[in-house]
Amino acid sequence: MSGKIRKSMAFIFNLSYARNMNKSAPPVISAITLGVRDVGASTKFYTEGLGFELVQPAHPEIAFVRAGYGLMLALWDVQQMPGEYGDVGHSQLAPPISLGHNVHSDAEVDHHYRRALDAGATSVSEPTVQPWGGKSACVADPDGFRWDFVHNPSFVVDADGHVSSV
Repeated sequence: MSGKIRKSMAFIFNLSYARNMNKSAPPVISAITLGVRDVGASTKFYTEGLGFELVQPAHPEIAFVRAGYGLMLALWDVQQMPGEYGDVGHSQLAPPISLGHNVHSDAEVDHHYRRALDAGATSVSEPTVQPWGGKSACVADPDGFRWDFVHNPSFVVDADGHVSSV
């Protein structure tokens, strides 16, 4: 490759790099915080029951578990949250959030559903073959947060982590 072509390519690369540097990075979720009634009971449920790894030893007011690559799930005493988050709390209805765990087979849906129940979860919906071609089940953790265990044969995650089909 001639020096002139190499310099042109370097200029184009640097121009492209400079343009990309001016773009703001897309938002990345690195933590999800759940307001829980009992940090110890929730820590036990998430570590022993669902198999999450404890990131730091449980503190009376908050515990952190590893929920994925670069993702923490914080289990924070709900009574401590208003100081930072304003008025929050539990009511008679389930919190309007669902946490999902996509798995590779129908058998894994059954396994995770049973494991969660054994750890103290409440069944919301039993493992069911869905009209869209997969299988799902839903449980409520000790504070009512919903967990979906889903096998969707169309769900594809590329090697670089991008979801290419759902």
